[in-house]
Amino acid sequence: MQESYGVVWREASGPLGRGKLELYPGLLRLDGLAGSGPACREIAYGDLALVRVGRAPTDRIAGRPSLVLELRGGESLAIASVSQPGVVGELAERIAVLRIADAVYAWSRPGSNAA
Repeated sequence: MQESYGVVWREASGPLGRGKLELYPGLLRLDGLAGSGPACREIAYGDLALVRVGRAPTDRIAGRPSLVLELRGGESLAIASVSQPGVVGELAERIAVLRIADAVYAWSRPGSNAA
């Protein structure tokens, strides 16, 4: 089942993105516009090193708390809701559950090296 949220996001020094965050089994997808061009980013849950609610001034987007995703490769991005102030905590919980489900699925697949 896919869930969708209206968000803005910031990656490194790139332009602010705006659009939607969709949660799928196995990955999350940011889809919309960054600057004046289209932007689409898919991130597998297995590529996430850390998911946290960013409350520090440097984590915030336009003064709003954000969801900070730190990737295994060292990149990070911040995501904030455009309309629902409490959605950042909800997203952190949903992504945590999806990460666990994805890890269990990967571990239980026939031929998996994790077993």
